[in-house]
Formats: sequence, C-alpha cells, structure tokens
Amino acid sequence: MANMDANKSAGTEEGGFSLVDALRRPRTWVSFALAIMLIFFIFRSLNVSVAETLAVMRQTDIAFLFLALGIFYLTFPLRAMRWRMLLENSDIAPVAARASWASLSALMEYIYLSWFVNVIVPAKLGDVYRGYLLKHNGKVSFSSTIGTIFAERLLDMLGLFTFLTISGLTLFGTHLPDEMQWLFVVGAVLVAVIVVGLASLRWLGPSLVRFVPERLKARYQRFLVSALKSFQPRILPNLVGLTMLVWLLEGCRLYFVIESMHRLGVDLPLALVVFVSLASSLLTVVPFTPAGLGLVEGAVTAVLVAVVMMDSHVALAVTLLDRLINFWSIIVFGLILYLVSKRR
Repeated sequence: MANMDANKSAGTEEGGFSLVDALRRPRTWVSFALAIMLIFFIFRSLNVSVAETLAVMRQTDIAFLFLALGIFYLTFPLRAMRWRMLLENSDIAPVAARASWASLSALMEYIYLSWFVNVIVPAKLGDVYRGYLLKHNGKVSFSSTIGTIFAERLLDMLGLFTFLTISGLTLFGTHLPDEMQWLFVVGAVLVAVIVVGLASLRWLGPSLVRFVPERLKARYQRFLVSALKSFQPRILPNLVGLTMLVWLLEGCRLYFVIESMHRLGVDLPLALVVFVSLASSLLTVVPFTPAGLGLVEGAVTAVLVAVVMMDSHVALAVTLLDRLINFWSIIVFGLILYLVSKRR
C-alpha cells in the first residue's frame, strides 16, 4: 500500500501537476461516461419523471438548504485544523516555524482546491495535487506531505465506518436489511485494507524498502516516517475528536437537506439520516468516477426508497439537493478559487 502511494506521487514530484493534462486523459472521460450511464440507469430503474422531481424540488425550504450548505462548509476549517496537527506532528510545519503557507487559511485553500480536483477527475488525484501545492508553496518534502494526507485518509475511513456501524446498529440492531448489507461489506473491506496497510507500515515498512526501486527509496522513507509520526499518541485524542466532529456534521448536512422538504411531510430520525449520509460518503471513496458521481446518486436514492419507503421522486430530489451542496457547489466555488488563487 505504501509502495503504491510512493509510486503514484513520484511522477507529480518530478514533473508537477497539470489539471488540464488530467482532464485530457482518456480515463477521465471514461469515468464521466460511466457516471452518465449510471445516472441514466437510475432514472430508468426507478421509473421517475424529471418534471415531477423538479416539481418536488421547487417546494424546498431554501432556509434549511442554506443551513445545510453552511454546515458542510464548516467542516473545512476543522479538516484544516486536523491536517495542521498532522503536519506539526510530522515536523513538516513546526509550531515554532509556522509560516503563511501553513496557516489555517492556506491549509483550507489547499484542501478545497484538492476537493475541486477530486470532483472533476477520478482516482482521488486531488490528494496528490494537495501534496504538490504544499510542496510548491512551502518548499517542503512532497513525500512527507503525502504521508500526512495518507494518515488523514486512514482517520477518515476509520471514523466513517465507526459512525456507520453505530448508526446502523441503532437503527436495525442485528437485523440489517438485505439492501444495506453490501454497504457494510464495502466498508469492512476498506477498513480491513486500512488496518493491514497501517500494520504493514508499522511493522514491515522499514523491511520493504529493499523492494522499492533505488530512485524511489529516499521518497518512500520520507513518506513512511511522516505517515507513522502522524499517529503519535500525544495528539491522537484530538485527531479522533476532530474526525468524529467532521462526520457528525456530514450527517447533519443531510438532515437539514431532508428538513428542507418539511412542506411535503418528510421527517426522518437523525440516526437514519446520519446512516444514509455516511453511506453516501463511503461511496465517494470508490475511485471509478469523480467523487462517486452516479454511484452516490443511485445508492442514496435506492436506500431512501427501499429502506425508508420514501416516494421515489422525493428520494431523488433529496439526493440531488444534497449533491448540489457536496458536489456541484465545489465545482462552482472551486473553479472560482482555482482561477483567482495565488497558491495554485
């Protein structure tokens, strides 16, 4: 797993990152074609009318929708705070020498730009881009920076699956609906990969260096040291606390999206909303389409219809409104930031 990250980032460290080149790659166009086919399949399989779905969306209470938008964007300073802790723990941006490139606002900008890249190109290339931004602006080790982003992704997946399991047990106990079992299988597999990867880094990482190509050994060692130092026990409680708060806010975002449909009598318990929201976030990890485009829309709508027994038009409207916040708003605001940013 560590070897894969070292190889993936090597080309960026040597040649930089070009968003235009990433958009031109065939796999980017293939991923968007796949997303479009998935969305078409959703409409066909659910037998929904575009006109009726839009009519439902027009009944939205805009105030709740803006509240959901605000909650979503509140997660970015929290994510920046957590990343700064990881950088400081890895001695990349020590407190005593913190400069403008490592300020909270700068880290928020890097994170948001990386999310923008993630929603327009597949394979989570935004994470590599974020590492390059920090290297370019802070003149720090790219491999070490990727190590902290790797650690951050591990925290996110563990926090996500923990909340998903808790909310699932609260709702269904040990009798999980058949429609939901595949989500837990996906989550369990991802967590297993993470645990094995982390254990490999901790116990086998130094030994694996002899299998790394000579030109990558120094980068691999910097990545390894940075990833392991990120999990030092002294800041682990703070990292876990911030991670749990981020995922709780992700659940609250969808809760207020659904509350915006109160004129239609839609009312769901918070535990159920958190469960659906986290299931949605879990699918964005799958790298086949940009930020899970098509996969998320299909899965969340199917869950709301099959498990919650929500009308298909209302379910699709909820899903599209939520994606308006956590996908399309990033494209709009991210493009503006990308064009005006001096740090890109």
